[in-house]
Amino acid sequence: MNNNIPYIDLHTHLSRKEESTITVQNLFPGESIPSFKGTNFFSVGLHPWEIKSVEENNERMVMMEDALELDHVIFLGECGLDKITDTDFTEQKRVFKAQAFMAEEFKIPLIIHCVKAYNDVIEVYKEMHPTVSWIFHGYSANRQVSEQLVKNDMLFSFGRILFNENAKALDSLRFLPLERVFFETDEHDADVEETYRRAAEILKISVSEIKKGVWENFNRIENVNFFQPD
Repeated sequence: MNNNIPYIDLHTHLSRKEESTITVQNLFPGESIPSFKGTNFFSVGLHPWEIKSVEENNERMVMMEDALELDHVIFLGECGLDKITDTDFTEQKRVFKAQAFMAEEFKIPLIIHCVKAYNDVIEVYKEMHPTVSWIFHGYSANRQVSEQLVKNDMLFSFGRILFNENAKALDSLRFLPLERVFFETDEHDADVEETYRRAAEILKISVSEIKKGVWENFNRIENVNFFQPD
């Protein structure tokens, strides 16, 4: 059965058509959402780099609500907090909180972009006590940060950072239980299979075991059991 379990690319900005991979393509509010063809899912969110005026942000979040009505839009994001971008951090927090509440309303997981703002995200999490999963995408933090985030029930998606031999994220991946882990391609024009293989090397387990674990994680947070591998 494991050979028929699909790969999961949890976060990509590219339109992909690999038959053996379920993709979650990230779109911005107002972008056209392609029809569902069996393995192509979508996320929609207002990125902290794209924060503008209160009025513009509110308009785009209304667009998001329309997109989230579609069954194949299964994540909200990427959204989040970024302390090194030029956009106003106070407005970033307002918009992030609004999107987190929206994720609760629609009962779909949140994909989070976070740069030097982990404590701020945890603060919002503790304030909200969300019922849906919160997933840090492009995760690259060290084990100490990972330990803190695990205590707050966070999930993690790793990408190309795993190919950097000196990356602190490698220790985080070794520390985290597989049931909290996903993989992604983000903006990279490469198959997510490569990242699975790299993770298998780091964890010293088989790609088949990783595929099974990530597939179970995906079904657990998304309840997409209508698609069952043979």
